[in-house]
Amino acid sequence: MRLSWRKPAPLNWWAAREGQYTTAAPLLGGASITLLGLVITDRATFRWPDPTLLVLGLTALFMVVAVVWGVRSRQYLYSRSDIEAWWGPLSEMSDDLHEELIQDQRRDYAKWSSLARRADFCYSSGLLCLATGSSLALAPPAHTAAPAWRWLAAGTTAGAVVVVLLALVMPYLGNVIRTWQADRHDST
Repeated sequence: MRLSWRKPAPLNWWAAREGQYTTAAPLLGGASITLLGLVITDRATFRWPDPTLLVLGLTALFMVVAVVWGVRSRQYLYSRSDIEAWWGPLSEMSDDLHEELIQDQRRDYAKWSSLARRADFCYSSGLLCLATGSSLALAPPAHTAAPAWRWLAAGTTAGAVVVVLLALVMPYLGNVIRTWQADRHDST
């Protein structure tokens, strides 16, 4: 069986990832660092400054690591046309060289995919931490009258975090429940 070239699916997903790691993650990481500075310098205006600092610190960490993994992953993603630009037309290559280049590209594609998944995990985790930190920062301080709009803003942000977490966790919970039901059914 002859090996074929690997390609990302959808085809332009790598470009979206590249924008995510070279533009969005640095901006969001910078925003979290700015918010960190605000909480550190004015602790009294936040209801829960210490948990807020923890979550915002995690946001910055996740976003920086997402940038590192994302940029590092890009070196392993290249196409057939890139190979032809570097090595010349594939039709003029020996079969052995052609097969070797396909194997190299498939190996490098696997590295790209692995590193990109790590970057995706860090980016998604950073987004969740930023939303959580924002929700904590929006809660009004304990020693002041609690304006309804501020609680609504904090609750809305917290609600979005809960929905996203449930969307991520539900498939796993469903598998656990199905396995438990199957085990229970088999034992009766």
